[in-house]
Amino acid sequence: MLGIVLNLILISLAVLALAAGTSFYVQEKEAGYVRGYTHLFSIAVFFICAGYGIMGFLPYVKYAFIPRLVGLYGIDVFLLIELSFLTMELKRKPGIRGVIIGIFTLYVLLDLLIFGRPSALNYVRYDFHTAYENKMTGAFFFHYSFVIVICLALLYHGIKWYKSQKNKRDRIFVLEIILANFVLLFAALPDMFNLPFAKKYPTFFYSLAFSIIYFSYWMAIRYHLAFTPTVKNVSQEIFYSIDVPVLIFDLEGAVSLFNPAAEEKCAIKDGRKATIRDLFTLSDVEILRLLAKAKKGSPGKIETKIKSDQKPCSIHYTIRMDYTGEPFCIIGTVVVKDIQNSEETEK
Repeated sequence: MLGIVLNLILISLAVLALAAGTSFYVQEKEAGYVRGYTHLFSIAVFFICAGYGIMGFLPYVKYAFIPRLVGLYGIDVFLLIELSFLTMELKRKPGIRGVIIGIFTLYVLLDLLIFGRPSALNYVRYDFHTAYENKMTGAFFFHYSFVIVICLALLYHGIKWYKSQKNKRDRIFVLEIILANFVLLFAALPDMFNLPFAKKYPTFFYSLAFSIIYFSYWMAIRYHLAFTPTVKNVSQEIFYSIDVPVLIFDLEGAVSLFNPAAEEKCAIKDGRKATIRDLFTLSDVEILRLLAKAKKGSPGKIETKIKSDQKPCSIHYTIRMDYTGEPFCIIGTVVVKDIQNSEETEK
């Protein structure tokens, strides 16, 4: 029964990793190449945990090598992606990056051919669980020599990356990612030395380790991006500091958010749920036209007056779309016209 529980945990981690990576990719559009790498890491973890989880559930020992090969592919690709990520962070020249990634890609292909073939391991079916036994042949030692070599390369590039960082926040971020890799080292020991628990559940420890590495990376990246200068991070300060009234309406015309300039010039009372109709001298027909255009995603401009002081103004509005491409709010910028200057110009 323990085998069923452990395999269910692996399948759950596979789905969770893929969901986290996809969510990050969709939401963090300003994260640059980190966005793509985070998604690739999640796909690799999905292959690892789903592959080994399905292998554990599979009752047919004859076909157990297929999902196991998927898991092995996920491991090799995860390590290769991490090496590629580190060389990108270190801003290696494209030629050097190509050579490094090319050499290890060849190593990955050889590992899949040698250690991934059906005869490389003995597959065993227990009461509720399928596992494998290492034969301790050349294929086994080739695989772990590959893992050791690429881990040394990761450690070397990780230290170089750490030394290249200037401020404390960036160094902590790098250190979190480097230290997470040591989880894999300790998790691989039971399988390497054929310890008793690993004989029956050989894939669980290192599959869990890769999940821990990924989620540690995911959390570190999210935290690091929170203190990276992006439009998303500084827009709130800009919104509240500019001296131009900005109002955000929902698609029914109710004010959802406003900045201090809008509160002052449009005389919005604190705690009051205002609408376009409450703030401006727009007719019902004009409001309906504005909202109808907004629901179609069309920006525009409308001339009106502020109700509180009857000053003429124009509302320049744009439509904000959600991730499905549907409009969800109206961003209106109010340009108040100076009556005195207008009269002097006319004279």
